[in-house]
Amino acid sequence: MLDAPQHDWRYYEALTRHTDAAWIRSLTASQRFAIYADLFNMIWQARKSARYSDRLEERRWQQKLEIREIAMNAFAKLDQFRSERTTSEHAG
Repeated sequence: MLDAPQHDWRYYEALTRHTDAAWIRSLTASQRFAIYADLFNMIWQARKSARYSDRLEERRWQQKLEIREIAMNAFAKLDQFRSERTTSEHAG
């Protein structure tokens, strides 16, 4: 991992911050509450279930996969930005 390319996370964050913030701002109070209630109900039902740990472990695994997919997409986007930046620097 030491020779892995170093990515400019601040540059990526600056380019994507407005879309993330816009999505959060676009949610109504009832939508935000629905997301919270859905997560709460899922955990509450899993806790009451005999297979509590299995369900939570499955959910954790799904979350890890989602995070990994987000990271892969972010790295791909950063690579694209880096190559575009390099191309524009060499062109000008």
